Parts: sequence; C-alpha cells; structure tokens
Amino acid sequence: MHKIEIYEKGVSREFPENIDEMTGDQFLYFIDRVLQYLDGKISLSQFKVSLVQRFLNIRYDFRYATLSVAEKEEIQGNILRIGELCNSYFEEIEQDGKKVKTFKLTSTRNFVPVIWCGKRKYYGPEDALQNITFCEYRTAHSYFASYVSSKDEMDLCRMIAVLYRPRKPFLFLRKLFPGFDGQGRIPFTSKSNPIHLESRARRILRLPVAIRYSIFLFFSGSERYLETGKPVIDGKEIDFSILYEGSDHDPDSPDIGLTGVLFALAESKVFGSIQETDDQNLYDVMVRLYQVVKQSKALEAKFKNNGSGSNI
Repeated sequence: MHKIEIYEKGVSREFPENIDEMTGDQFLYFIDRVLQYLDGKISLSQFKVSLVQRFLNIRYDFRYATLSVAEKEEIQGNILRIGELCNSYFEEIEQDGKKVKTFKLTSTRNFVPVIWCGKRKYYGPEDALQNITFCEYRTAHSYFASYVSSKDEMDLCRMIAVLYRPRKPFLFLRKLFPGFDGQGRIPFTSKSNPIHLESRARRILRLPVAIRYSIFLFFSGSERYLETGKPVIDGKEIDFSILYEGSDHDPDSPDIGLTGVLFALAESKVFGSIQETDDQNLYDVMVRLYQVVKQSKALEAKFKNNGSGSNI
C-alpha cells in the first residue's frame, strides 16, 4: 500500500499499489473506470483523478468554493501528482512488434463473492476457484471459451450462473452436523436443471457490465493460475504447467480436454464413477492428473534411457 500523509492536517490515507490490495468496492469502481477509458468516455488523466478521489475519499464541500484560485490549483496539482501512483496498474507488453501499455487485470482473488439480482442473492466461489467441483469447472470453462470466441453476453452470463448459486436452505443448521461438506451453495452437477441455469443467466444479464466483467477476469485469472502458477496443496508446491506442455491452446481460452480427463479418470476408478469423479473438488482432480502425467513422464524417461543404454 502507498501511504499518503498530510502532516499539517493530521491526515493519513492508504492508496492500493496493485489490484490485490483493493477492496471489493474499489475494484468494481476501478473496472468501471477502465471500461469507460477503453470506450473513450474519459481521458487517462480523468481516469487517474477519479481513482484518487474515490480511493482517498476526497470530497468537495462548501469550503472548497471559498478557497482562492491558487489554493484550488495546489489541491488539483497534488491530486494529479498522487494520480501518478496509478501507473503501477499498467504493464508494458509487446504487440505487433511494438511496446504498448495495458492494464494489469489478472488476479485469482474473487472481488465479487456475492451478487444481487433483484431480491435474489447468489454466492460465488472462493479465491482461485478452490471450492468448486470438476463439473462446475468444466461447465463454466465451456461457457467461458464460447464467450471468448463469440463475445455473446449470454455465454458469459451462463458461466457466471454456473459459479454463482443460491445458498443452501437452513445452512446454519447444516453446519452443526458432522457430515457437512463445507459447501454453502446449492450443488451444481451434470444433472442440474438447465432451466434454472438459464433463468439465473437472464437475471445476471441485467447486472452492471463492471460486475460481469470483474467475474470474467476472476475466472480468467484463476485459469491462468492453474496453468502457470504453483498452488500449495497439503504443504507442497505443485506446478500444474506440465499438464499443458505441448498444447497449442490460446492462453485466453485454455483447454486440456476436460471431458476426456473426466472419462479417463472415471475409467481408472480413482474417484469412482463418472458422476463421482465429476463431483470431486477441482484441485483433487488436478492433483491426480498431475500424478498420472508425472508417472507417465518418468516411465517415458526410463524407457528412453534403457533404449539408449542398449545401443552402447
């Protein structure tokens, strides 16, 4: 966090250095400003100034009107200087042989844990999709990939409808029983009623664009984390990138043959039937797939070495 202090006023405020330091409300406002900037509705200077005013809770009251021109210019100059801190929200990438600046938007943090669609309240997954099933993931991924390809807003809304669902009834009582699985949302399975999904998606379509886009970024960031990050599971750091080696998929639409993985693991009976495998936690499935790939690579290396040895 950047610390902003005005000693003579005894004021101390914090300004987020990156998106992961933002609150949920700050992130939604940030995304709204990003979309307005990309649409050409505000300039870069207006973008920065609006963030400074919002994040530092700067408000102009009647006293501002009584200030002199010089005092007003000093205030605006200070705001513009603080606005330069927003440069940390950008990164430089190479595009078409040229270096261009773009927003840093990737995160595994779910800034929108709950959404309201009218009087209906839907709950989303934990950070980095830690508490979703393999069925949820592969279904949401399918809609995500369709949206990236078609830009059809309903595909995005269906993806969100898969991940965001009502809370289980009598949840406070369920938590008292030993068999409680820790899941607060009603379950999503391959047998879930598609009519409920569609009606929820239509309600989600009425949400502000900034909310829908924030959830899109969360899912996209979580997928990228699965591919390039190193989750710590049972105290061990696991590199899932080997699951994607040799794949020519688009990084914005990763695809590791999720349905094929489902059937392959079901055949191995590691988790049981297809339905039982589909209902497993995403990370449990990824870990098992990681083990299978590691074993396969070890065997391949062993046979290769033995083959090389026999030719000497």
